[in-house]
Amino acid sequence: MSDDTKDNNDEINGLNNTVNTLFQSYVQEIFLNKDSKSLKKDRKNAAQSEIGRFVRHIGGERDVKSVIPSEISEYSEDFIKRTAQPDPEKLKSVKKFLVYLASNNYTEINLSQHLRLRRSRRSSRLKSTSDRKVNLTQNGYNDMTKELSKLQKERIKITSEIEKAAADGDVRENAPLEAARESQGMVMSKIREIESTLKIAEIIDSKTDKTKVQIGSKVLLIQSNSNKKLEYQLVEPREASPLHKKISIGSPVGEAILGRRVGDEVNVSTPQGQITYRVEKTS
Repeated sequence: MSDDTKDNNDEINGLNNTVNTLFQSYVQEIFLNKDSKSLKKDRKNAAQSEIGRFVRHIGGERDVKSVIPSEISEYSEDFIKRTAQPDPEKLKSVKKFLVYLASNNYTEINLSQHLRLRRSRRSSRLKSTSDRKVNLTQNGYNDMTKELSKLQKERIKITSEIEKAAADGDVRENAPLEAARESQGMVMSKIREIESTLKIAEIIDSKTDKTKVQIGSKVLLIQSNSNKKLEYQLVEPREASPLHKKISIGSPVGEAILGRRVGDEVNVSTPQGQITYRVEKTS
């Protein structure tokens, strides 16, 4: 891009160059000039289509300076998940667009280095567990669905905050912007975790054997030496919530009572020593 062209773009858009505006400029400069005639039409269309998908994924109307590395990595994962046989050329076209943004000083850093075709540790882990179903209670499933909806709304709000903070001055010394980006990263991590859980979730059948402690069972335990009563619901680790008396099957008590029946006694190792519980009731 010539200096005159870049200056004109800056005058039109100010410091707030949107991703979509720069995408259009890139298409005009790279794909529609005479030097691009050597590119095959199908390759050109595929490249434009993939870059367009990328722009929609991260939000076309936002200031390009608000885009962060984690969002680029997220797009890489999304690309792998939705493509049975990933085409490196498609991802390369997006990488070239990101290089273009950096070389013309539209972004503070070269975001292209965060766009990789290889699977991240997280996506590999999700793939390895994708065949294993997660048993959730109906209430647990409903709670996760509500939490996901809440986080998605929060994500939209944070994106707006990032755009506003990025417009307030030098992005290199902008505490509100950094705080918003950090919040965005945490929210996105939670969203991905819940989505991956719901994707492989199976609702526990409420008509299972009520005399046996299983995932989803509500159990009344009696502590032998004190007759203290404890009530828990046994759940998968992802649904565990001590505040709501939901204990994980991987916890010491959970492991001990799983598969037991009413009247059985179990010994649980604790920092205070061995504690014996009797399964008084299960439902």
